[in-house]
Amino acid sequence: MSRLLHFTYDIQLAFSAPVVQHAFVLRCLPPDLPGQQILDAGLTLDPSVPFSIQRDNFGNLLEVGQLEDPHDHFWYRARGSVRVDFAQRQLVRCSPIFRQPSFYTRLSPELTDWLNTLALPQNPRDLAWALAQAVHDRLEYVAGSTGVATTAAQAFHAGKGVCQDFAHIYLALARQAGLAARYVNGLPQGEGASHAWCEVWLDGLWTGIDPTRCRWTDEGYLRFNIGRDFGDCPMERGVFRGPADQTQTVFMRVSQQQ
Repeated sequence: MSRLLHFTYDIQLAFSAPVVQHAFVLRCLPPDLPGQQILDAGLTLDPSVPFSIQRDNFGNLLEVGQLEDPHDHFWYRARGSVRVDFAQRQLVRCSPIFRQPSFYTRLSPELTDWLNTLALPQNPRDLAWALAQAVHDRLEYVAGSTGVATTAAQAFHAGKGVCQDFAHIYLALARQAGLAARYVNGLPQGEGASHAWCEVWLDGLWTGIDPTRCRWTDEGYLRFNIGRDFGDCPMERGVFRGPADQTQTVFMRVSQQQ
């Protein structure tokens, strides 16, 4: 069922001392996608600085710029309205890269052995769902237990992680089991932090599945980026000069409009 969603995505970076020559690449504006129509969207930066909008090889929007002068914070807010309607998705071809392991989703012997113990159905849709249930049941969600560099194998060995880890483990298993699958990040309906989930290619359509919440996605999920794994599409990346530590605060809200 079609939904009109309004989103706000706030990120605040605070530096313990002023920094300079701060180059950034953001992926915090959602693109038009099959089943997702951007009605309006804008990005505000503080300190204010010009930025360019580009696209990467996956079709994600990049906001690229640089802050030259000293600053002790960097705040950005994305806001907009989006219509999501899965009935408008289109049949697409699947790139073979989504069937291959990637940096974060390489299998370990431990992951392979566990996959071999699972009694999995042959039907692709049933297989996709069975793997989501298995990952959800196997992994404990513990906020802060892993970092952006944690791989699927490391999170699986620890037995805990966050949404990024659930997605990476799912992708590793799904690809090994013969499914084409890709990483997605964005905002689900509600408020809190950004989220990561997966899409599997079923009957010619990319179909969302969320192993963290153990559910198929619906029109309450707003897609910002896709890739093979997190490394292809972080929502924020930057480098700067200066002896400073960085802290980050994130808050998002997605509400349905009548």
